[in-house]
Amino acid sequence: MKKQLNVGFIVTVSGRWPRELPEKRFKEYGDWAESHLPNSQVHRFERLVCTKEDLQACIGDFKRCGVDLILLVYGAFTGDDIACGLADALRVPLVLWAPREEQWVRQDRLYANALCSATMNGASLRRIGAPWHIVYGNKEEARVEKELHDLVNAYAARKNLQGLTFGLFGYRPTAFYNCAFDEVAIRKTFGVNVEETDLKVVCDEMAALPFTEVEAEMKRTAGTWDTTALPEGHLENHARLYLTLKKLMPRQGYDCAAIKCWPEMGNLHMTPCAVLGRLNDEGLFISCEGDMDAGLAGAAQNVLTGLPPFITDLINLDEEQNTVTFWHCGNAAPSVHNLSDGVSMCNHPLAGQGTAFWCSLKEGPVTAARFSNIDGQYKLFLLRGTALPTSRCTRGAMVNVKVKTPVMELVHKIAENGMSHHYSVVWQDVADELAQLAKLLGIPVIEL
Repeated sequence: MKKQLNVGFIVTVSGRWPRELPEKRFKEYGDWAESHLPNSQVHRFERLVCTKEDLQACIGDFKRCGVDLILLVYGAFTGDDIACGLADALRVPLVLWAPREEQWVRQDRLYANALCSATMNGASLRRIGAPWHIVYGNKEEARVEKELHDLVNAYAARKNLQGLTFGLFGYRPTAFYNCAFDEVAIRKTFGVNVEETDLKVVCDEMAALPFTEVEAEMKRTAGTWDTTALPEGHLENHARLYLTLKKLMPRQGYDCAAIKCWPEMGNLHMTPCAVLGRLNDEGLFISCEGDMDAGLAGAAQNVLTGLPPFITDLINLDEEQNTVTFWHCGNAAPSVHNLSDGVSMCNHPLAGQGTAFWCSLKEGPVTAARFSNIDGQYKLFLLRGTALPTSRCTRGAMVNVKVKTPVMELVHKIAENGMSHHYSVVWQDVADELAQLAKLLGIPVIEL
């Protein structure tokens, strides 16, 4: 992620509780947070927070650091004043982390009572309308580490999404009503700005490129992939479009984009599938067929993983193997190609008129996702699976994915919820982080 999350770390205790355990947790849990929290810069307050003076000093320190999230560890029982004071002054979410009791002695007292304190503080935070989360368990527990990992990654992803500019080259293809979008809803829900560049600008920029630059790119492309099946002129159009979009994206200030890739681009023999795949591997993600909502899922996957997403159709089910087949025209990034099955850069697999990668895609854990605006409310559709070794059986780019949900049940869920046809697939299991991100954005999650 480009922007790290600034996490404020404190350990709290009320005045009448012994200090030995809180001091121990201040050291051990603070060290753990600094070394284990992903995509974050941890700002540890210098001492235990107990008194009003401690609280005010902590607030001032966290304001100077610009914290985005507070990780509050209970050294021992703490009243509502500290959590609510932090929420009122800083207006950032709190994670209330309650480690387990460290010892039980029949004739001795409680030394932490952290869970009780966390639930009490959480109830008070809810009453004042402040965002909060409770995590229960010790730092050594894998479940606890995953919960904190998912939370911090989700907050970091939200920070990275907010303020993005999503470019639009053209609008949507003919009759693809489900690719229409509401840019005001996108701005309100995701904090993402939408701007537009006409396809004529793309064409004019392509035409203006000096041939020496284009020729050098043609040679580089032909030296990397098998382009022998391309019709005359298509390799030149590929090179011109690749160089143009590579320049236009940063020039226009676009962090990611969607493009109307047909029919106009096809009519000019410049359908961009292979270009989009290449740019995706270079950190320039452009969603095909003008699908902004699928592109938002891809952008979220990218900020979570740093990996290129694959915008795709679900085209086939196998009830016996309980697999689904994801396929698209040839826009998959080269880093996810299955080289052992052969890869070539050919014409568009259905209509011709451009360049596309014909290949199968690599195996491994995958997460398929899509944001869909249904009746004015965004929903996140999520599907977990494992990409299997796949042999290409038709033109284009494809992969078979093993899923847990019975595939016919999956189809019924898609139909019942009115989900659109494009998915964004990334080669990593980030379903839990995406679900947590959706929760932070107020978006319901539908697991397929």
